[in-house]
Amino acid sequence: MKKTIVHTLTAVAAAAILIAGCCSGAEPAPEQKTGDASKAALGETAIKQAAEAKKHLYILFYGEDVEAAREARKSLEAVVAKMPESAQCVAVQRDAPAEKALVERYELKAAPMPLVLVLAPNGAVTTGCLPQDINEEKLRAGIASPCQQQCLKALQDKKIVVLCAYDKTVAAGDTSVKAVNDFHADAKYSQLTEVVKVDPADAAEEKFLKQLKVEAKTALTTVVLAPPRTMLKKFTGPVTKAALEGALKSGSG
Repeated sequence: MKKTIVHTLTAVAAAAILIAGCCSGAEPAPEQKTGDASKAALGETAIKQAAEAKKHLYILFYGEDVEAAREARKSLEAVVAKMPESAQCVAVQRDAPAEKALVERYELKAAPMPLVLVLAPNGAVTTGCLPQDINEEKLRAGIASPCQQQCLKALQDKKIVVLCAYDKTVAAGDTSVKAVNDFHADAKYSQLTEVVKVDPADAAEEKFLKQLKVEAKTALTTVVLAPPRTMLKKFTGPVTKAALEGALKSGSG
């Protein structure tokens, strides 16, 4: 049975115009008109700024129920305030013309409001939640490690991920390294796959690797992941190009 490994938001709705500022002060402005196109695409601006700061962005999308948005925002701000080094937040109202591209990109057309979407610095969606799920545990889970961000982004770009959890004893000339490189270089797979490398003993990746059941003490583990979040195969020990090809065939069967 294939194993689910990462939790991303399967969005089916919502929309956007940034209300005054970031989630650090002003309340959502009920007098702001959704049809006011004089505002720039502030949602996109917030995403760019968070990426430049290498922080996760928590976007609170809200609709007509401004009071519900205020309550959700209080909960969100309280958590993000505890993570100043890794997170920023912003509140966004749906149906603003300036935010149409953002809405379409994340397929946020009809979701119940308010809704929180979390983006990693590289643009990967790490999680999403409705008001009843806006709590510290759920929101903190939206902070993804560097390797997890790479994997999520590739999967959301509809690519197969070959995750190489090889420790420092695995040399560049190792047969498994050569097998992965040959596989990725093959014209049949190069545009469809992405190779991600990680040290299994990296403390920053401990939580993510535990999700994949990759042991820190194992020198060489290769994991093949497929969109949207499925583990096709995990190889503990040496791997060959033929084995990697077989993992893809088993996943497509």
